[in-house]
Amino acid sequence: MRSVIRLAVTAAAALLLTLSGTVPGNAAPAPVTAHCSGSGCAGKSPASTGCDHQARTVRRSTEIGPLVELRYSSACRAAWVRVAHARGGDRIEARNKGGACRHTSCYAKTVAAGHSSAYTAMVNDKGIKAWGCLQRRNGNVVCTEAY
Repeated sequence: MRSVIRLAVTAAAALLLTLSGTVPGNAAPAPVTAHCSGSGCAGKSPASTGCDHQARTVRRSTEIGPLVELRYSSACRAAWVRVAHARGGDRIEARNKGGACRHTSCYAKTVAAGHSSAYTAMVNDKGIKAWGCLQRRNGNVVCTEAY
């Protein structure tokens, strides 16, 4: 008798979820709207602006060690750097112009102690080439090619 009641409750719950449209996998994904574009994205987080949705990795470091990736959002026309397998104290930079790391042309982030990954704020990539670099605590520098 208990198994019949459980089965009826489970079926009723599934029916309610289906009718409400909240069954995982059946609901259509909500459209993603980017909250910035080009130079308007400079210094902003790709996650908080929606630029990380449908972004792609356009360049990767080729050296053995931490993986440095240049990420690009065509919706936002912006790029940022993501690193994996790094060490706390390593520094990553997203750049779109040469020279010193200055506001709007370069954003840096230090990998937090106890962590192995991080990502930078975005740089404008609308009609400008961008690239990413990792500066290891030991002084070694690894960069991606420009995109």
